[in-house]
Amino acid sequence: MGTESNSGEIRALVGGAAGVGILSHFRPDGDAIGSTLAMGLVLEGMGKKVWMWNEDKVPMRYAFLEGAGKVGGIPEEVPDGMELLICLDSGDVKRLGEGGKRLLEECSRAGIRSINIDHHETNSRYADFNYVVNGAAATGCVLMGLFADWGMRLEKGVAEALYAAISTDTGSFQYGSTTAQVMRQVAELIDCGVDVGDINRRLYQEQSATTLAVQGEVLREMVVEEGGELAYYSMPAGKKEELGAGLEDTKDLVDIIRVLRGVRVAVIFEDLENGFIRISLRSKDPAVRVNDIAAMFGGGGHAMAAGIRKKGKLEEVRREVLDEVREALRKQV
Repeated sequence: MGTESNSGEIRALVGGAAGVGILSHFRPDGDAIGSTLAMGLVLEGMGKKVWMWNEDKVPMRYAFLEGAGKVGGIPEEVPDGMELLICLDSGDVKRLGEGGKRLLEECSRAGIRSINIDHHETNSRYADFNYVVNGAAATGCVLMGLFADWGMRLEKGVAEALYAAISTDTGSFQYGSTTAQVMRQVAELIDCGVDVGDINRRLYQEQSATTLAVQGEVLREMVVEEGGELAYYSMPAGKKEELGAGLEDTKDLVDIIRVLRGVRVAVIFEDLENGFIRISLRSKDPAVRVNDIAAMFGGGGHAMAAGIRKKGKLEEVRREVLDEVREALRKQV
């Protein structure tokens, strides 16, 4: 576990590095990509040499954001001239993916310092310097606070990236994490040139036919139990290929069933066909903390949105996780 740092210390570390690498979690969401791009654009504006990486491609949904084309795959070796590594929106080393974990370890061996900037309350403080704001609605919100402390003026491209980060991680401002402070930050972004109508259309109103087909499959095959309080769907091996679906088509599926009236917890199980099952959990009841359930299986996240990646067979993993979900629901009756 590394050092707990403040805004000034992070600014000094960034200021002292001529070359900075930026890394976020695999299967990136809007907060991961938006935060990566916002930090990258800000550092480029400071005259830094910047590398931006992710183990997976930038989802098409976020490809319109400035700088998205610069996000590459994780390199085999630390680039010449890189003096600092910033990890964003990743609660632990595992979330960086195998390539990200390897890069972090190589940086450590080479004496290159690392910074972990995040908002997950389960963050393990794995970097040399850690700036974690528990309870912040998104890592984008954390970055806005840092940039304000540093006296940065946000250009439109940075503002759009931060808006995408905050909007998506608050469920387009539907989650309880949407506080008055969050809306004040969003107002600042609008003042910086964000066109809310245009960016919301790009983020939420443009999906492929394949994505809609996957959503239809989920709605047809979902299971509802516990008197309507639990809904779940299981995607078996081979189903993605059958539907012609890619990584982006299977993201956010849990939100499709979460909206069912009466549901308190929604779960998606996806057989990744590499021996692991990916589980996404969402709660609509603050009394049922799905991050506590995720922690039982080596996962993590937020009280009302968490995830797990567990090795095993789909049927066995599903039974184990659902048993804990059912118990949690019954305790709160």
